[in-house]
Amino acid sequence: MDRAPQDGRWIIAINRHEPDTRAVIRWDPARFGDDRPWHVASCQHSYPADAFTDWMPFPDCPPSAEADQSPR
Repeated sequence: MDRAPQDGRWIIAINRHEPDTRAVIRWDPARFGDDRPWHVASCQHSYPADAFTDWMPFPDCPPSAEADQSPR
């Protein structure tokens, strides 16, 4: 998690105490120095810096159907 973005971007992370659980979280840069800087998207909960073990960025969105249409 030391390489996870700390700029407010949402990421997907693995909870240290529930490894089968994934969470959508973000580091809240406005709360720098807070003992619970990771905030969960689905609720108002926050977690300490060591609460998660691994992370990944969101995958790119698939192209929209409108972008795939070309004149025929």
